[in-house]
Amino acid sequence: MSDEDDLWPVEPSPVVAAALADPALPVALFSKIVSLTVAIAQDPRLADSSPAVQGGHWRTVPIPDGGGIAEYLIRTEEHRVLLTRIFPF
Repeated sequence: MSDEDDLWPVEPSPVVAAALADPALPVALFSKIVSLTVAIAQDPRLADSSPAVQGGHWRTVPIPDGGGIAEYLIRTEEHRVLLTRIFPF
């Protein structure tokens, strides 16, 4: 078993992909979101995350340094994560 087997691939939803592709998104915020995505891939149950209102495997987590909030769904049966929404501040 390799270290890569422990990673949870993170896929952006179409809404998140569009937000990340928006040229108006500040570079610093883009970098924070990408960094957060890497952290989620390493451990989707981050210490700063909490259950989302949808319940189940839905989570919310603050984007580092006051950048906003991200929401994601842990798909345990697929060993993947779907980044569903970002709410930048």
